[in-house]
Amino acid sequence: MSSSTHGGSLSPTKVIAMLLAFVLLSGAGGVLAAGFAMPAVGAASAVTHAGAQFFEELPTDFNILEPSEVSVIQAADGTEIAQFYAENRIVVSLDQISVNIQNAIIAVEDQRFYRHKGVDPLGMVRALLSNASGGSQGASTLTQQYVRNVLVEAALQRGDQAGITAATETSYARKLREIKYALTVERMYSKQQILEGYLNIAAFGPSTYGVEASAQHFFSHSAAELTVAEAALLAGLTNAPGAYDPIAFPERAKDRMDWVLQKMLEEEFITQEQYDEAINTQIADMLSVTNTVGGCGAAGSAAYFCEYVVGEIETSELFGATEAERRQLLLRGGLTIRTTLDLGRQAAADAAVQEYVPTGDPSNVKAALVSVEPGTGRILAISQNTNYGDASEEDPTATQISLGVDAAHGGLENSDGTSGFQPGSTFKTFVLAQWYQEGRSGYTTFNTSPTVIPASTWRISCAPENADDWRVGNANASEGGNNNVIRSTQLSINVGYARMTAAMDICSITDLAAKMGVTTNDGQPLSAKPSIALGSQEVTPLQMANAYATFAAHGVYCKPIAIDSITDTDGNSMAVPSAECTQVMEATAADQTTLTLTSVMTSPGTGHTAALAGGRPSAGKTGTTEKMDNAWFVGFTPSLSAAVWLGHSESYSAMNNQVIGGRWYSTMYGSDAPAPLWKMYMDAALSGTPFESFPQVSLGAQPTPATGATPAASTGQSSQQDSPAAGSAQQTPARSDEDESED
Repeated sequence: MSSSTHGGSLSPTKVIAMLLAFVLLSGAGGVLAAGFAMPAVGAASAVTHAGAQFFEELPTDFNILEPSEVSVIQAADGTEIAQFYAENRIVVSLDQISVNIQNAIIAVEDQRFYRHKGVDPLGMVRALLSNASGGSQGASTLTQQYVRNVLVEAALQRGDQAGITAATETSYARKLREIKYALTVERMYSKQQILEGYLNIAAFGPSTYGVEASAQHFFSHSAAELTVAEAALLAGLTNAPGAYDPIAFPERAKDRMDWVLQKMLEEEFITQEQYDEAINTQIADMLSVTNTVGGCGAAGSAAYFCEYVVGEIETSELFGATEAERRQLLLRGGLTIRTTLDLGRQAAADAAVQEYVPTGDPSNVKAALVSVEPGTGRILAISQNTNYGDASEEDPTATQISLGVDAAHGGLENSDGTSGFQPGSTFKTFVLAQWYQEGRSGYTTFNTSPTVIPASTWRISCAPENADDWRVGNANASEGGNNNVIRSTQLSINVGYARMTAAMDICSITDLAAKMGVTTNDGQPLSAKPSIALGSQEVTPLQMANAYATFAAHGVYCKPIAIDSITDTDGNSMAVPSAECTQVMEATAADQTTLTLTSVMTSPGTGHTAALAGGRPSAGKTGTTEKMDNAWFVGFTPSLSAAVWLGHSESYSAMNNQVIGGRWYSTMYGSDAPAPLWKMYMDAALSGTPFESFPQVSLGAQPTPATGATPAASTGQSSQQDSPAAGSAQQTPARSDEDESED
């Protein structure tokens, strides 16, 4: 039978009789150690059978749980960047809590705390008599209050609203339950343990719980340092934290503090001298408020990195069976989450982004930069030119959407199940990688003049229905004629890459990209279609930065990770998501891809504006989509990879012929703003680190020219800009088939 059923059968008279019986029992022989059974003799005979049964059926065990604590997210060096909590609380031991607040709490809440056994019979009688005559007096001991707080906390951690109601309702059943639990707690724990538990779980402010967090909030120092006046102020808050909030209601708070001081004097916890000094202390002179902001909003420019970490916790089964459980762990678990965030490189990323596209730029162009460590998958920086938060009249561009990552980690999901933006010619690198993976040569030469590649040419084993005629062109006429793979990469010649794609199974290209983490949001390969070579499907800067890091790591792909370690509230290590590094392509093929990409960084390569200071070895690729509505640069050194994207996050629109970041851009190719932005970041991020070289490998032997090609080497003039492809031969081409690449 439930307690609520029994509780409803008890009248006030019956309850009073039961409590009087308890008083008599306590006075005669002390609290019975086992179960608090009610004999049917003497005064206790007034208790009805139903009432006695209710009391006896209440559980005798009571599990003390750890109260919810603040979880902290740290950068890689241990610097705190954000806190998460359902209740702002820091649990400390009793020896870390000033005796002043211990005494203040006892003085106002339970003067007989050290003399009773969990329930105070004298207090009960006084309260019953007072309430019977129309007064309002509580009789709960500190132990009973502690029990109630624990029951509420347990229900909160379970998400059990019914449990919260049962622990807080005004009913005789609740009171009797508290009494029996209090008796149990007193048998199991010392007075010091109970007092410690109460001081850590109770609310001392509208948004702070426990004395440590409250002391730091109101006074900017620890609970160990609380003065008599400060202790009296805090002790006065427990009755009604909102009503006596010293910040909002200083006069009420002072009256309440003075009353607490009087109680402390009466109980001889303080001397008259201490009383006089404290009572003359004004609220304004005491307060030194430190506001704690929970969530990623407190992380400043690292807020979007913080969101990625939150996404990791909420989506990983390592942290609970359901998303709700994982969220509860973050908000209540007191976790210390050490992340991969490199604050120096985050600052370098922010500086570069702000230099080229400042936050709130009138152009409304958005910029994102994501940086990854090759061979580990560790995300080092996530930056974008927006303030974290909700858009407002004062800051209309503020957003909580992370432009650099997928939907599961704070980004947006596109209609086709992807996240991010069309990458343009930066996707050509996956065509190049598969080319070398199949043992082909970088010296293979094609006729790169504009052409129509018929549907029958394409091999798409996984989706043959995607084959279609494709009219493909270049940036300008100089890119026609004979050009090999290396030259086609250096100048980003569309037709060259279209012919490379036609020489392979397109599904092998999308499969290789998928092995490098470039997938849809559900982990599937991108749609295999001819236009994939020119970056027709959306990807995220993180995906691109991490995929390019695979080349730097000689073909070893590591899942991106943002968490190095997690410890729980007791300091125990917890499992965290692993990078699961695997060899996804042959090392030689990866090194060949890298070496070919180094040509992009030298004149007349499209990425020569990204060449690093001092001639530091680097590799990369520019990318631009049709109408110059997305512009990219993705590049790497042996130790660092980064992707830069510029565009409009709301919808695709051109970025040419306008002022962006105080500079006029007649064009907006990957070489215009993204490449120098990338260079600025990389130069700063790598400053003081040793120069590292890429492996020197053969790019293959000179082969017989492909059908339709002239054996001569390419000697044509090259453009140093990105430009659109000729588009699709379809009458109504899809957006994804209209992408442009750069020269």
